[in-house]
Formats: sequence, structure tokens, C-alpha cells
Amino acid sequence: MKVLINIFITILVLLGLSYGITYLTHTKFIDYSFVIGMAATIIIWFSTSTGGFTSRHMDMTIQGTTGIRMEGQKYEFSPNIAFFTALAYTVIAFVAMLYHYRSYL
Repeated sequence: MKVLINIFITILVLLGLSYGITYLTHTKFIDYSFVIGMAATIIIWFSTSTGGFTSRHMDMTIQGTTGIRMEGQKYEFSPNIAFFTALAYTVIAFVAMLYHYRSYL
């Protein structure tokens, strides 16, 4: 049940962001749905991973200012259901965009 609620909320947020941007820019929904999906997928990936560039940069900053040697973290990504939902939304939006603009290809 918790997984379904998480999927539903993620889809609502993605659809709401896509609709909001298209409403403000007076464009078609299909024009921004892929971009919103890709941005959300990247943000979720970035926020659920550890040991990447940001962690190394923070470790170096702490070591430089305090002199305390920070133990390096191994890069690890643990995807959650929100990531998979955003990824599925992105793939579906990409296929829909290709179908919608097929005459231009």
C-alpha cells in the first residue's frame, strides 16, 4: 500500500509540474513532459546516491578548513520507487514525444 501511495504521489507531482509549466508558458503538455521527467529523475538519482562528486567536495572542504581527515565514501546508488516511477514517466513521455513529432523526423 505504501508503494502505491509513493507511486501515485510521484506521478501527481510530475504531472502537476508539467501542467504548471505548460500553463505558464502557454505551450503543449508534450513539449515539457519529457524535460520535467528527466529533471526529476536526475534530481532523485542525485539525492539518493552517496560518495559522488558532492560528497568528495564536502570532505575536501572539511579537511581543508578543520584539518580533520575525512574518510572517503564509496560511490553507492540505492534507487527507490520514486526513481523508478520518474524513470518510467520519462520513458513514456519520450515515446509519446517521438510519436507526436513523428512527422518532423
